[in-house]
Amino acid sequence: MKDRVLIIAPPNDIHTYALKVVLKSEFNLHPIVWDNGSMPAHSLMDFILNEDNADFRIEGSEGSVTLSTILSIWWRRPSKFRLDNSITDPKVRKFCMAECDHFFRGVLNAIDVPIINNPFNESLAEYKPFQLMMALRVGLDIPKTVMSNDPDSILNFWKSLDGRCIYKNFTSPSWTFSETRLLTKETLKDLPKLRHAPIIVQEKIEKGLDVRVNVFGKTVYAASVKTYIPAAELDWRLDLTGKWEEHILPDAISKQLISLLNNLGLHYGCIDLRQQADGTYKFFEVNPSGQFLFIEIDTGQPLLRSLAKLLVSPEIMNSNISHKGHEIL
Repeated sequence: MKDRVLIIAPPNDIHTYALKVVLKSEFNLHPIVWDNGSMPAHSLMDFILNEDNADFRIEGSEGSVTLSTILSIWWRRPSKFRLDNSITDPKVRKFCMAECDHFFRGVLNAIDVPIINNPFNESLAEYKPFQLMMALRVGLDIPKTVMSNDPDSILNFWKSLDGRCIYKNFTSPSWTFSETRLLTKETLKDLPKLRHAPIIVQEKIEKGLDVRVNVFGKTVYAASVKTYIPAAELDWRLDLTGKWEEHILPDAISKQLISLLNNLGLHYGCIDLRQQADGTYKFFEVNPSGQFLFIEIDTGQPLLRSLAKLLVSPEIMNSNISHKGHEIL
């Protein structure tokens, strides 16, 4: 009987345990949390093939789960594989890590189980050049952008916008928080360092209404944030006291965002927009596995339940567009 939802996540992940409560209490399912990083040192995985079928088993801290019992998988937050300390040779450690990754991701792509989100699609969607290009293709409006490791290109772009530019990284460093920053004359002195790593530079979109959109399959929930500190003008994440409230997103934008996720091969994503003074929206980025509990707490929007419904009935992904609980045909 397929009554288990496999959640791939590290220990003590708040979103994971909140979803477990919803899956158990509202859908009578048995979620199993597995930290893939516990493999190979502390958990086991099998993939068995024969002439007419395949089987899959994970043996982890919450017990055993097999292919025949898995209804769906939530690819929440995968971990790095952790090897036994007895493996000391760096070359051997690198090989073992590569073998684990090849095996694990290959199995996930081989088994006929719905995954939210498919790790291959999610990995591709995280590339900023790709997601911005796809946003343009579905008709979304994005800031003027240059991505480069050429100091002259960045400087010329900055001059063309009279210095009204921000910059950010492609990825988040593991050792620090990486917020959006102004590209100032002082910052320009560091442009020669671009030979070490390229950056993203965009036109500065004047402060409007920052909107976070959570899309679950064909269901769209939008919320806007009220911030209280000047630094949050560039990045709302810097204001930990910010308050979220429900935002009514135009149906046309909702459809474009759903099309974007479809084109990226995603069933769930957190999308950042900024509504400008004239009512139009600028698309900033999509996070394929973003946080959303803080918005549910402030707004009461049923985000956990929407994710749970996808995992319980993956066919919902092919249903009509739903926006704030009503159908958009």
